Amino acid sequence: MATEKNIEKYNQTLQKYVDNKAFVKLYRTVCGNEETLSGFILAVSNLFLLLRPADDFMLDGFAIIRTDDYDSIRHSSYERTQRKIYKAEGLLSENFAFEKPIPLTGWADIFRTLKRYDIHVIIESIDGNSIDFRIGPIKRVTEKSVTIHNYDPDGKLEEKPTNIRYDAISIVQFGDRYSTVFRKYLK
Repeated sequence: MATEKNIEKYNQTLQKYVDNKAFVKLYRTVCGNEETLSGFILAVSNLFLLLRPADDFMLDGFAIIRTDDYDSIRHSSYERTQRKIYKAEGLLSENFAFEKPIPLTGWADIFRTLKRYDIHVIIESIDGNSIDFRIGPIKRVTEKSVTIHNYDPDGKLEEKPTNIRYDAISIVQFGDRYSTVFRKYLK
């Protein structure tokens, strides 16, 4: 019973971050390395967080991670100061949220929706003790995996699309400057 109360309290805190457009810093351990991700939590479900990543006072796309795929969240005076600057710069009103609904109910639902919106994604997945990075359009969505047509740093699409299991996914990003600009110059 105490665990359910802790989860409920934690979910209420996350929802307050969403409601207040709070700037936060997430700490994650990926393949034994600590990583951070700063930005604004736009939506929360029992399974996922939808984030608006931010760095150096610039918003850059959106990210989805599992709720159990980060270690902690910091919202201290530092993050509150950062938020004040983002607000003063006018970044919390113009094009802040993702304009279309994304169901945070499961990877299959998320990828079907992003495919329908014709959005290229960046997927970081864990393969053993290393992180794989794939970027491209979504080609196929099943109940256990997603297939994307990966392109390399030269903008060349690989001959064969890449299949990625949902249980290996660490983070999905989309709507970021890198993928939205690069897609225009694919070969």
